[in-house]
Amino acid sequence: MQSIGDLRRNGLRELCLTTNGISLHRKLEPMVEAGLTGVNLSLDTLDPFQFQIMTRRKGFDAVMKSIDKILELNKMGAGIKLKVNCVVMRGVNDREIIPFVEMGRDSPIEVRFIEYMPFDGNRWNQKKMLSYQEMLTVIREKYPTLEKVVDHKNDTSKTYRVPGFQGRVGFITSMTHNFCGTCNRLRITSDGNLKVCLFGNAEVSLRDTIRKANNGEPIDEATMNKLQLLEAADKAARINEEGGLVDERERELLEIIGMAVKRKKAKHAGMGELENMKNRPMILIGG
Repeated sequence: MQSIGDLRRNGLRELCLTTNGISLHRKLEPMVEAGLTGVNLSLDTLDPFQFQIMTRRKGFDAVMKSIDKILELNKMGAGIKLKVNCVVMRGVNDREIIPFVEMGRDSPIEVRFIEYMPFDGNRWNQKKMLSYQEMLTVIREKYPTLEKVVDHKNDTSKTYRVPGFQGRVGFITSMTHNFCGTCNRLRITSDGNLKVCLFGNAEVSLRDTIRKANNGEPIDEATMNKLQLLEAADKAARINEEGGLVDERERELLEIIGMAVKRKKAKHAGMGELENMKNRPMILIGG
């Protein structure tokens, strides 16, 4: 986190963490010191017993402790944007929509309800999927004054607020109303592949290009330091000669990423196709 936080001096504006919140309360303060600006916390139920069933582990109290810790640090000026992500499943946790909304009554929490999406291993069933329009209906029955908030160009969620509440409510509508045309998200998997679409199974390896300077072998810290010194010297020499070029590896990475983005489709596959498409489990995608 510290090394990533150091990138803020190079123009990185936000540094956000996606987490299940189990151990976050113990690690949060040094992360904030390192430059953390936002937390996306995955939480699908506010029932401790249901939590244990859904996650196959205890830990609900630890997650709530992490949420409280974020709010506590924010009162001291930490400025952490907290988003709680809840995947809504019919017959599983749809009865908890209102309690989730009410998390934002007295706290500046944005709760984002996510339409249930198919990934390897999650036994997706269309009958369990609750559309965001159905969720809106549930909320408006309790809070008829729910109002739309103006979204920014590249937002992935449709945002609403209940007048008088500190927090907001968002909907990630990937299954019923895709937002591919304005999506500017890229993902790098833990094994070094680039994904331009969460629902696409096409991936491009960045790891191979990065390791090329080390004959394809993993790069440990000592090797990385040596490579960086060599690259810095080479770059400095070429800046003097050619007026400021990025090094060869950076140029190659930029070309690979640029080509992958240009090949991104205007919209992802439909619901029936997504159900049968081979893709990683979400736990291996990240974010």
